[in-house]
Amino acid sequence: MESLGVLLLHPMNAYLEQELDRRCRLHRLWESPPGPSREEFLRANAGSIRAVVGNAQYGADAALIDALPALEIVASFSVGIDRVDLAKCRDRGIRVTNTPDVLTDDVADLAVGLAIAVLRRIPQADRYVRAGLWKAKGDYTLTTRFSVKRIAILGLGRIGLAVAKRAEAFGCSISYHSRSEKPFPNYKFYANVVDLAASCDVLVVACSLNTETYHIINREVINALGPEGVLINIGRGAHVDEPELISALVEKRLGGAGLDVYESEPSLIFSGKRVGIIGLGRIGLAIAKRVEAFDCPVNYYQRSKKDYPNYTYYPSVVELAANSDILVVACPLNAQTRHIVNREVMEALGPKGVLINIGRGPHVDEPELVAALLEGRIGGAGLDVFEDEPNVPEALFALDNVVLVPHVGSGTNETRKEMADLVLGNLEAHVLNKPLLTPVV
Repeated sequence: MESLGVLLLHPMNAYLEQELDRRCRLHRLWESPPGPSREEFLRANAGSIRAVVGNAQYGADAALIDALPALEIVASFSVGIDRVDLAKCRDRGIRVTNTPDVLTDDVADLAVGLAIAVLRRIPQADRYVRAGLWKAKGDYTLTTRFSVKRIAILGLGRIGLAVAKRAEAFGCSISYHSRSEKPFPNYKFYANVVDLAASCDVLVVACSLNTETYHIINREVINALGPEGVLINIGRGAHVDEPELISALVEKRLGGAGLDVYESEPSLIFSGKRVGIIGLGRIGLAIAKRVEAFDCPVNYYQRSKKDYPNYTYYPSVVELAANSDILVVACPLNAQTRHIVNREVMEALGPKGVLINIGRGPHVDEPELVAALLEGRIGGAGLDVFEDEPNVPEALFALDNVVLVPHVGSGTNETRKEMADLVLGNLEAHVLNKPLLTPVV
């Protein structure tokens, strides 16, 4: 690729820039400030620039394409290509690539993290410490020690197994009750909850809630756990007969309890929430896969219905929002999706709904979002992208029901290197007349 003249539009990744400099004849557009000097730079190098490398913020518009008569390929260091004039590229026969898939996991991880942060108020705990309230008001939360105890787990599903794995690392022995015995020889199975409680120091509730498990922790189970036993409930509040638990603690028939959930609590649990996804592409599907692990029903809006029978399709975003507790924006940005989340959609999402945007800032009508949050017309928001980055509406800073991060969805070293490798691989494939790795045009 030594003969390939590449115009890098903006500093975006040290590894990518280093490799382009090593493999190609690299031109850095930002070294020529906008105005006459940049126009002169483009005129002087137009004949040798055959490739442009941009990203979601810096793309190839019609003016830049027209200024580069030798341009053959635009390689975007992002999934988003809304800053590339695709029609002009098609007319000119210019190839366009992006960097899909490699950043899907990171963005999906962040989407789930934002949802959890909003629902579980993790940022508020951080603010509690920074504001000096820990010293002024005391501990924010308590922790329970598992080390070397006999841990019994009620429900050895995904969460139960994760608890078991972690408890083993603390030197704990594991026993469990489930509807049927599992193929885990290191864990002892008990056929009923009373026997399980009688054999442990700590009883962890991690099963799903249904008619069979409602008040599964009753007086008999609590008495079997005994005055030195500890109950930990990370399942649902209704798993425990709460009046019986209170009586047992007051009467010291139970040694202690660590309760994350309660029978009559505000609806702050992520698991089981109805998640609506705008755009069921690579990232949207990755989000769906992750929230399914939390037993969340998945709904979606797309231009056309997809072949995913477990997911419910809605033909309009308003209908999707009205049937979701959490609305995640994961679609590409174009003329049709600009401000796709508008006042009508927010009203449909409602005062208990949460908006997560890991797409592009202009997907959301930002003034309407600010107003809806200030007026309590939606419950909260987790935002990785904004309409005029890096400018963020200052009105959001004081809101406790908002989580703000600076467009870091794909911001891991591993993903950025994979994105850079895709850009380099597309350029190399172009020079060698091989199929592009991730063609757009």
